[in-house]
Amino acid sequence: MPLAMVKKQSKVTFSKRRSGLFKKASELCTLCGANVAIIVFSPSGKVFSFRHPNSKTIVDRYLTYNPLPELNGLHLIEAHRNASIRELNMELTQVLNQLEAEKKRGEILSEMRRAYQN
Repeated sequence: MPLAMVKKQSKVTFSKRRSGLFKKASELCTLCGANVAIIVFSPSGKVFSFRHPNSKTIVDRYLTYNPLPELNGLHLIEAHRNASIRELNMELTQVLNQLEAEKKRGEILSEMRRAYQN
C-alpha cells in the first residue's frame, strides 16, 4: 500500500475518532452535568479542543485541585427520594389493610354460605 494512501486513511481515522470522542464528551456533559475539557493534536499538528462550560474554569479547577462546592441539589434529590419512599410505604400500608379487610369479608361470606347450605 502506498505511503500516501496510508496517510490519507490515518487522517480519516483520526477525524472519525475525534468526532466520536467529542460526541461522547458532549453526551457526558449533557446527561451527567460533567465539566469536560479535551485537547487533541492531529498527526499533522493541528489542535482540536472540546470544553464545557469553558476552558478557563476547567483548567483552573484542575491546576488548583479545588472541587466544586457541595451542591444543595444532592440534598434535594435525597429529600425527594425519601418523600417518595414514605408515600410508597403509606400506599403499601393502605393496600395491605384493604387486603386484610377483603380476607375478613371473604371469611364472613364463606361462613354465610356454609350456614345457608346447612
